Amino acid sequence: MAAHPFAESWCHTHLNVVKFSHIWTIDNFSYCREDMGDAIKSCTFTSEQDPSLMWCLRVNPKGLDEESRDYLSLYLLLVSGNRNEVRAKFKFSILNNKGEERKAMGTIIMHEFCKQLYMV
Repeated sequence: MAAHPFAESWCHTHLNVVKFSHIWTIDNFSYCREDMGDAIKSCTFTSEQDPSLMWCLRVNPKGLDEESRDYLSLYLLLVSGNRNEVRAKFKFSILNNKGEERKAMGTIIMHEFCKQLYMV
């Protein structure tokens, strides 16, 4: 093996990248009467590429706390997996009843997820 021109030793690390999407439909969402802090949770889901990681979505239709009162709060939660921490980028899209994207928000940098306790 040829030596690197600027170093006596070197190494290479490959990071595994998994891309997948998940659609969560909430029927009759416009009739939600939850109070601030009340949550609706999706079923758990995983990707075919890495079934060891289980995720879920949580929405607080009226916000989580006073600061987010009257705003929809949406969260991606790591439910379980073979690692304590996972880094990921994600994008949330709100679709209308015709499947058209109405709002979208995503991360620019990696977000670090820790396992959450999943309550039914």
